[in-house]
Amino acid sequence: SNLNNNSNNASIGGVNDEYNTRIDHSMSEKQRLFGRYSYWTNLSLPVQPYNNAVCQDRCAETWTSKSFVLGDTYTLSPTTIADLRISFLRFVYDRTPSTLGTDLTKFGFPAALNNQVSFQVIPTPIVTGFSDVWTTQGPGSAIHQRNDSYSLYPSVTKIMGSHTVKIGGEVRRQITNYIQSNVGSGLYNFDNLFTSSNPYVSGGGGTGVGFASFMLGLGASGSIVTPSPYSYRNYYAGVYASDTWQASKKLTLNYGLRWELPFPQVERYDRFTNLLPNAPSPIGQAAGIPNLMGRLGLVSSPDNPSRYAAATHLRLFAPRFGFAYRLNEKTVVRSGYGIFYVQNDGGGGSQLTSVTQAWVPTVDGELTPVATFSNPYPTGLIQPPQRNANFQTLLLGTSISAPVRGTDSQHFGYLQQWNFNIERQLLDGMVLEVAYAGSKGTHLVGGPQLNQLPDQYLSLGTGVLQNQVTNPFYGIIPFGSLAQPKVAYGQLLRPYPQYTGVTASNDGNRDTVYHSLQVKMEKRFRKGGSVLAAYTYSRNIGDIETGMGWLEAGPLAGIQNNNNLRQERAASGFDVPHRLIVSYVYDLPFGKGRTFLNSANRLTEGLIGGWGVNGISTFQAGFPLTFTTSTNATNSFGGGSRPNYVGGCDPVVSGSAQSRLNSWFNTSCFVAPPASTFGNLGRTLTSVRTAGIANYDFSVFKSVDLTERFRLQFRTEFFNIFNRAQFGPPGQVRGNAQFGVVSSQLNLPRLVQFALRLNY
Repeated sequence: SNLNNNSNNASIGGVNDEYNTRIDHSMSEKQRLFGRYSYWTNLSLPVQPYNNAVCQDRCAETWTSKSFVLGDTYTLSPTTIADLRISFLRFVYDRTPSTLGTDLTKFGFPAALNNQVSFQVIPTPIVTGFSDVWTTQGPGSAIHQRNDSYSLYPSVTKIMGSHTVKIGGEVRRQITNYIQSNVGSGLYNFDNLFTSSNPYVSGGGGTGVGFASFMLGLGASGSIVTPSPYSYRNYYAGVYASDTWQASKKLTLNYGLRWELPFPQVERYDRFTNLLPNAPSPIGQAAGIPNLMGRLGLVSSPDNPSRYAAATHLRLFAPRFGFAYRLNEKTVVRSGYGIFYVQNDGGGGSQLTSVTQAWVPTVDGELTPVATFSNPYPTGLIQPPQRNANFQTLLLGTSISAPVRGTDSQHFGYLQQWNFNIERQLLDGMVLEVAYAGSKGTHLVGGPQLNQLPDQYLSLGTGVLQNQVTNPFYGIIPFGSLAQPKVAYGQLLRPYPQYTGVTASNDGNRDTVYHSLQVKMEKRFRKGGSVLAAYTYSRNIGDIETGMGWLEAGPLAGIQNNNNLRQERAASGFDVPHRLIVSYVYDLPFGKGRTFLNSANRLTEGLIGGWGVNGISTFQAGFPLTFTTSTNATNSFGGGSRPNYVGGCDPVVSGSAQSRLNSWFNTSCFVAPPASTFGNLGRTLTSVRTAGIANYDFSVFKSVDLTERFRLQFRTEFFNIFNRAQFGPPGQVRGNAQFGVVSSQLNLPRLVQFALRLNY
């Protein structure tokens, strides 16, 4: 049965140790030194739900960091203080697959692959309808990382009457040594089309089974990443000047300017490249296409004499301004504005230090197999070309990504942030704060696909675009789908047909905007305790998602049509319109120094005195949904595919979350778009969202005064005290059996924790 009919819990755990040492020394009345050393290590055990050494998601992980800081503060005069800090940080991280060393011949692979893969681990099959067996960072995800950071922070503070001026700077040197592969022995996708009656009909016309395709070894797509270690180095410098001016008893002004100089990265062995989209391709004449454009250029070569793949920016000035004005004794107004730059040089070394090679199981739309699962790469694996003189040829037929140097795409990304705040004391011990906060991201890097088929060719239809024609690159391109005698006609209509993908990694053509209304109310009680409630109403809009999707709890939407980014503007995948947090601390009014039983004897005080409670309650709206289709029938050669929304249909399903687990939304409102067209659904859907948060954490504590100096506190803490479930997102792939079905839980069940703390 094509159902997820197995559920299993896996044990998790680890060990975390941290040590901190600090020494302070007064050299004289004017000079004080301090030194701090910190050591932190963490071991995270692998998650193995089937107890067979195969991890779901990540395997064993270890982190270790060592940091040292030396500070020197010198009082030059009663109004002038100089400060100097020097720091060093070393970070070590290893992710080790439990299947490392697996003999790939066990899966029918040729023995030669054992020596060609970067990490000899179990391969990763992803079967439509069964993809929850493990994630795409499953049994073969491996990382080795070593980072060093050296920093110098000098500053001088000068008090001049009502002005406090601070001038300083920062110099930083960072080194990154890294190798990673999430699919060391390859990722292999299997859908229903190879076993369907008509793969050219959307979704195969409801015929065929993905697991049957898997059993036959007839896949839909896949890839394998073959990396080599790299070593990046970059410098950062910045200087700033700021002034805090007490203009009057009621008005305080803060203003300053920061100049930043983030040098682009360099690679130890100069294995960076630039994308040259308008340069003639070296294979144009041989392929009979004299006007063929697009190639890569090496750094430290005639194409780019510099070691930098990106341009150096010298005009990154970041002003900041703020003020605080006291209207009266109970009301304060605050506001501020600032510009903050984000480094986006785009790297440029992935082509020479890592190669992603596509598995080409078919070249005619899953009608005829070319390479089955038993021998997915019959001509062998491409190894990273390094600075091989033949690197251009080795990268033909692959997907390339590099920064474009010296063009408008080199705009440096920056954020503008601003706020306006009013704080008012209402009653004794009660404060109300109302604020507006916003930000705007400009020239953010999104890395669009430059090699997508131009939209005007979509009208040719599937029959023409997928028609197999003579391949002009046959015999020139050594690997992949473009090494076959025949090629899809649509591939030859792409802007750079000699590649399967071309990405400008530093495009800088995306933007975001965030607006929020923030309300905070706090009440402090005279005899111990407080209540704080904070509510945020916000909207996050843009045409780009975070580059660190694995850190986000919400789904992230991909791009459907790279040729029309304007249509990609929508609410972000992590947009949260409503969030309310209520926290409280309350000392129960019994015992010595309290309202009741203040004169209780020692026994009574020991039983009822010193008790208190605290807690945090969190309520949050869910994230918008991000729909795709199980089959990309757009024939866009690089674009994505979303469903069509049926006009007038209401996707909202009423009822409790528990009653909607098998039908979170009205699935009939979304249909597959006709072949060679894009779906009309936006990047995100805000009318239906994932399950929100309604979580209650509570603790009760008892404090005992042992002596005047020593106090002992015992705490019992309840996390998710009501054992509420926060359900995971529903299936959002139209055409899959799990479409609209919720099959996971995001939060942990109730957790009770006991703690004993000694204060002195």
